[in-house]
Parts: sequence; structure tokens; C-alpha cells
Amino acid sequence: MKIGTDISVLAEPGRSDAAVLAEHLSLGDLAEPLGFDSLFGLEHHFTGYSMSPAPLQLLTYYAGRTKRITLGTCVIVLPWQDPIRVAEQIAYLDLLCGGRCLFGFGRGAASAEYAGFRVPMEEARPRFAESAQLITKALRDEVFDWDGEFYKIPKMSIRPRPMSNPEQRFYASSVSPESAEIMAKLGFGMMVIMQNEWTKAAKDIESFRTIARSVGHEPKPPLILTNVSVAESRSEAFERGEQYLGAKWDSIDNH
Repeated sequence: MKIGTDISVLAEPGRSDAAVLAEHLSLGDLAEPLGFDSLFGLEHHFTGYSMSPAPLQLLTYYAGRTKRITLGTCVIVLPWQDPIRVAEQIAYLDLLCGGRCLFGFGRGAASAEYAGFRVPMEEARPRFAESAQLITKALRDEVFDWDGEFYKIPKMSIRPRPMSNPEQRFYASSVSPESAEIMAKLGFGMMVIMQNEWTKAAKDIESFRTIARSVGHEPKPPLILTNVSVAESRSEAFERGEQYLGAKWDSIDNH
């Protein structure tokens, strides 16, 4: 098992956004020397829940400040993005960090974010599925084109080409039954963002594994994202969890 951490940048009353961001960036600098295996960037917009609108830009910052640690996204919300730009940015980050990156993709859930990007929420699932396929093809094939429901792409190439086949380290979060087979055929792994009971997550993981094997892929080990409170004692950990994670869950309600 490998252990990672993320940069969530939760706003704090009475502190400027710049001060909060600076503190979180300094915490990210500690991840590698403290022995963490990975460092992740999130994507959220328009509220203080997570002031992290550009995870690939954030990871590029850390690509120049780290040597060993794996850099990852949890997640890039595909329905809000131009998939060609995402493919270019992934290829560039792959080169800048020497191939030590992985990428989680998701659909997003906040209606305010969909409204802000002027994307109808009812298009979330088909846009996610089409973008995931298009990005994979753009990185896998040196020359490609595309004729889909949302995107019409003439013959082109992503340059510079990535160095390490990043499309082989793609993960999908919140995979619906409708899109699970598509993700499995592409060779994606499953990223579980813990919002349900562990028993429900275990069933979802096993279901995805079954689908992946049915289409000829041995599934990658899942990535599990959850909140952990660490302290010298159980009671102190619980107290810290109530204080800090409680504030985070309150911010989710506002988000």
C-alpha cells in the first residue's frame, strides 16, 4: 500500500486567500521529505470549499520542487474542459516531471460550477465519457482525429509527445454503470472518493473489477481518497477530526 496526501486549500474566515494558499503550498513541500508516496491536486471552483481551480498548473509547480514523489489529480472535471487542452497539458506535465504522474478524472457534482462554466448538468455523463475517450486517443496515437457528439477534431497531433504513456495511468471517479464499461475498455483504474460506507465502496470496486475483466483488462488497484485525522491518541484524533473535518463538511454543504 502507498500513502499520499492532497492540497485542498480550504478557505479560513479572517484570513486572506493568498495567506491560506501559501500555507497549503508549504504543506505540499513537506510531502516528499516526510516520505509520502504521492501528492494530489483537486479541482473546484467559485467557493471557499477548495480554492484549487487548476490542478495541472498546481502539479507543474511541484514538478519543479520535487524529485521522487508521484504527482496526481483528484480530479480533472472533464465536462468543464476542452479535451484537447487537457491532453496537451497532461503530455507537458508528463515531460516536466519525468513521467511520475497519474491522472484522475471525474464528472463534478455542484450545480453552481456547471452554471459557471455554462455547461448543462444533463450533459455531464456523455461529455465525461466522450472526453475520456478522446484524451486517451490523443495521447496514445501520434496522429488522430475525432467525430463525436460534442467534439469534431480534424487530423492533428499532440506535441510535444509525452514520454511515458500517461494514458496507462488514468483513473475515473464516481463511475456510473453506464460509463463503467467504457472506462474499463480504456484501461482506466477506479478512483474512490469516500462519501459512502466502506461496505458500499467495496461493492463498487468489486463491480468495476468484474466489468474490467469482462472486457479483457486486469484492473489496477483502486485509489482511495478519504479523510484521516492523526494524533497521539484516539481521543485527540477524534477531537481534531471534529474541529477540522467538521469545518470541511460544512463548506461542502455551502459548495
